This record gives sequence, structure tokens and C-alpha cells, in this order.
Amino acid sequence: MPRLLISLFVSSLALIKTVEAKSVTFAYQTPTLSSTLPLIVGMELGFFAAEGLEVKPVFIIGGPTAIAALIGGDVDYTLVAGVPAVRAIAQGAPLTIVGGIQPYIDYTLIGAKGIASLNDLKGKLVGVTGAGGIAEFAAVEGLARKGLVRDRDYKILYGVGNSPSRAQALEAGRIQASPFSFMEKLELERKGFPVLFDIGQVITGFPFVVIVSTRRKAETDPEGTTALLRGLKRSMDLLKTDKERVIATVLKKGSWGDPVNVRKVVEHFSDLYSIAITKEEIGSVIAAARMEAEAKKLGGAEKFFIGTLAAKALGQNR
Repeated sequence: MPRLLISLFVSSLALIKTVEAKSVTFAYQTPTLSSTLPLIVGMELGFFAAEGLEVKPVFIIGGPTAIAALIGGDVDYTLVAGVPAVRAIAQGAPLTIVGGIQPYIDYTLIGAKGIASLNDLKGKLVGVTGAGGIAEFAAVEGLARKGLVRDRDYKILYGVGNSPSRAQALEAGRIQASPFSFMEKLELERKGFPVLFDIGQVITGFPFVVIVSTRRKAETDPEGTTALLRGLKRSMDLLKTDKERVIATVLKKGSWGDPVNVRKVVEHFSDLYSIAITKEEIGSVIAAARMEAEAKKLGGAEKFFIGTLAAKALGQNR
């Protein structure tokens, strides 16, 4: 009988804990390890649960679809690139940026075979998916900081397509360089394509990916948002201090393929995540989105984010 009572007591505690946990839906658009690593660590190692949250990840293809789901109330938060986030807000979407996650542009400029240096790009074509996208900004701004000026030293070719299409264009010689993500870089490097430079290392202080919620939720549930950010901060701290534990956790989950690549991703990104977000960083995204006039009409960068939530989470991390 005592053993039965103990069992019932433990079960009751587990039930109470489950009931008390607040369910939160969190959307993401890129099913890559680098873009979701802090989220995975927080869920797998209980950092969100310790904050009283049950985080439910939702994969949604495309930033516009994720933003629509957010506005419609289907999800509570979403990871989205900074540029489309500020564009949506400038166009009247009732959203706000509540924190950062990846203040690092995950693009490396890869050259075609035979392009050994940036000097070899002069007079050549750099391929991107489309006009006004983050890939175009990353390539043009990154090259400018390396001393190469668009239309003087090289030209941009639009409409080359997605990453596999751009890789094929490199192979066929239709373009001589293009930006690719870290995971794509690993594969292209293995195939013999030259790495020209890491764009994220020359364009700093840029919120490549941010956390967005509705303004209503952020204003009516600041404690819940702060708890979420605090859980992410604890994940990021562990990434910095115990990479081996993170790698073991990811490999145990068994969803990310080659252990060698898992280790490379963790080691490359572990020091690059941050929930912090500043007015200056938002301003740099607004400039990249070419929305300065619209932002000024709204009242400036302050109208695009609520920085106090991330600041509070950083100060109260436990």
C-alpha cells in the first residue's frame, strides 16, 4: 500500500507539472540544424520546461506563410529573417520583433572552379535568387566591404534560382560566384568549389534571423515572452560552455544526419547566437530592406521591436 501511495503521489506531481506548463507554438521555416539549434537544445534539455513552457515546434515553409500564421493566431512566435520581418511591419502587419537569435549572416561567397580569389571576380557574374532579397544584400554589401563595387567590378545576375540551381550554374560556368549557407558551403567545398570569404565575418551587427510575435501577445504576455527568451538564453549559454553535451544531445535525437557535419555546425555557430536586439541592429536591417522612408513615417526603428523583453531575459537568466 505505501508503495502504491508513493506511485500515485509521483504521478500527481507529474500531472500538476504538465497542467501548469504553458503551451507555446514556435514556427520555423528552415529545417537546418544551424537555424534551429538553440530551440532544439532548449526543448531536449528542459530549459523551456524549467521556465514553465511546453514549446511545440511547427515547420512552415516560407517566411510569408509563417508571418500569415502568426497574424492569424495559428502560432505564437516564429523565426524569420530580419529583412522580411521589418518589411512586414512597415507594411502594417501587427507584429513586433521580440528578440534576436542569429546575429550572423549565414552566407559564404563560393566561387566557380578556377576562381581563386576576389580579383578573379572582376568583370564576372555573381548569381542570386532574386532582386531585393537577403542573398543579394549579403553578396553586394559583403563584396563592397572587400573593396569590390557592383556594376564597376562585377555584375549581379538575378533569377538564378535556389541553392541547387545556383550550384549547377557555378558548375556550368553561367555565374562565377554565389552566396551559400554554411551547410551548403560544406558540400560545395567537398566538391572542390573555392571559398572566397565568409560574409558573416565582414558584415557584423546584423540580425540575420529574429524572433517575431504579434504586438498584442508581446504587450499582454510580457512574462511569457521573457520566459521563452530566457530558455533560449540558457540554451545559448550551454552552446558556449559545453559543446560536447550539445553534440551528444543532437546526435541522440538522430534527425540531423552525418555526425561530422553536426560537430562542424555546433563548433561553428556555438558562439554566434544571441537573443539581444538593439535599435542600431534594427536600423541596419531597415537599411538592408530599403525601408528607411517607411520606417521614418512609423516613428523610426523603435516601432519595429520591443527591446525590453530581451534585456529583461538577459538580466534574469538563471
